[in-house]
Amino acid sequence: MSENPNNGNGLDAALAGLDMMDMDDIFEQGTDNAVKTDGLSMFRDVPLTVTLEVASAEVTLGELSRASVGDVLPLDKAVGEALDVKVNGVLFAKAEVVMVDGKYGLKFVNRNMAAEHHA
Repeated sequence: MSENPNNGNGLDAALAGLDMMDMDDIFEQGTDNAVKTDGLSMFRDVPLTVTLEVASAEVTLGELSRASVGDVLPLDKAVGEALDVKVNGVLFAKAEVVMVDGKYGLKFVNRNMAAEHHA
């Protein structure tokens, strides 16, 4: 009887020999060295949702249900304070709102917030 390569020690040995640190080399074969900056070149075209969170407020359902046109809900961020930029719902940076050719834009004032937040 022949040994099944997907069974027992054959698969375990193959997986044990796989060095995940070398995966960047496999994905980047044939690419220009200038593109090899972070090992993520194959993900550069993945669409992301970038949102700007101005501020927030915590209210009860009762307070919100009593709100009517003209009412003002105070928020937790001071005027002039940098706003939160989120990518797919995760804090990414702090930014100021600027005008670019008649449209809103973001000027980053602090980046890599997720790394700092989890540190």
